[in-house]
Amino acid sequence: NRFCTAMRGFGELMGGMSTTWWSNKHNMHHALTNEVGYDEDVALEPALYLWRPDPKNDSPLRKYQHWYWPLPFSILFLYWRFDSIRYVLKDKKWGEAARLAAHWAAFSALVPFRLRLASVWLSGLITATIVTVTHQSEEIFIQSTLRKYDFTEAQFRSTRDAYCSNWFSAILWGGMQWQLEHHLFPTMPRYKYKALHPLLREWAKQHNLEFRTSGEWEILVQNVQQLKKQGALPAVEGNPDSTPIFKQV
Repeated sequence: NRFCTAMRGFGELMGGMSTTWWSNKHNMHHALTNEVGYDEDVALEPALYLWRPDPKNDSPLRKYQHWYWPLPFSILFLYWRFDSIRYVLKDKKWGEAARLAAHWAAFSALVPFRLRLASVWLSGLITATIVTVTHQSEEIFIQSTLRKYDFTEAQFRSTRDAYCSNWFSAILWGGMQWQLEHHLFPTMPRYKYKALHPLLREWAKQHNLEFRTSGEWEILVQNVQQLKKQGALPAVEGNPDSTPIFKQV
């Protein structure tokens, strides 16, 4: 509608990220969740490895990734901002580029450098933790498992909800604790996910689908354990990296 169209530039002005770049990236994540070569949200190597790499793509640091994971997570927003600038310049999105310039001019003029750096670092760490822990310890689809399941079953297999045990945690998660609901009904307002949750859980039971839910701390532990597990496993000859398949065609 007209309001949404009018607000489209809000992402550049207030968030410092390209709206078109985000739409392309996040729509792919929703359509092909955890599919190697398509979903950029699981394309974390060589910083982190969510599956066993080919020896030629391996890193000696992989065995320690369950210790240093907060470091790459904390640069998420910095990376997204640079990626946005690179995208708008390459694709000549001059309107978005102008709004990004306005954002950075105001941000630089009003906020001291150290505070800007700290805010981007802390917000990136919190956001990366919340948006990745609901996916990266679940099934990763590579090679023989690629497109083995239909869309709905693939979402159940690649997505986990987080149970927030208190009001502060619920505010911090911002609705993303209902991750499966968000993936199956992305246009539904987030405040309705809580009411949808028991209906979706009952539907999953009727169709023999596993509805995965963990507490907000438990899901973090599961992710760290998964990083440790993948860090200790030997590399596998022929396993793919996350180079985008759709750009190779």
